[in-house]
Amino acid sequence: MTTPASNLEDRVTIPETRLDTILPTLATKADIAAIRTDIAKLEGKIDATNERLEGKIDTTNERLEGKIDATNERLEGKIDAMNERLEGKIDAMNVRLDGKIDALGNRLLIRLGGMAVAVAAVAVAAAKYL
Repeated sequence: MTTPASNLEDRVTIPETRLDTILPTLATKADIAAIRTDIAKLEGKIDATNERLEGKIDTTNERLEGKIDATNERLEGKIDAMNERLEGKIDAMNVRLDGKIDALGNRLLIRLGGMAVAVAAVAVAAAKYL
């Protein structure tokens, strides 16, 4: 049987053993201070990296905007030149087609005129016999 003194000793020994096991694993004030210092250093590195990357992004953005603007101007110039060339071809084609239409109209009028003369001659000849 256990005596009250041995029972009390067990009751004290068990938590002491647990404390002796746990205490070495807990962080000290010095450990926490070191972690805070490391975190501050990392924040500084992150801020510096962020600023450097923002600068690179801005530089890249400006360079790309310049290239885009230059490409846009070059393509607009090509489109304008192509448009003028096509308008010139269309105008020349319109002149040529207008000339052909006029020539066809004149030939048609001449043929119709000849047919009218022939019809009139037939009408006159028919009138003589009627």
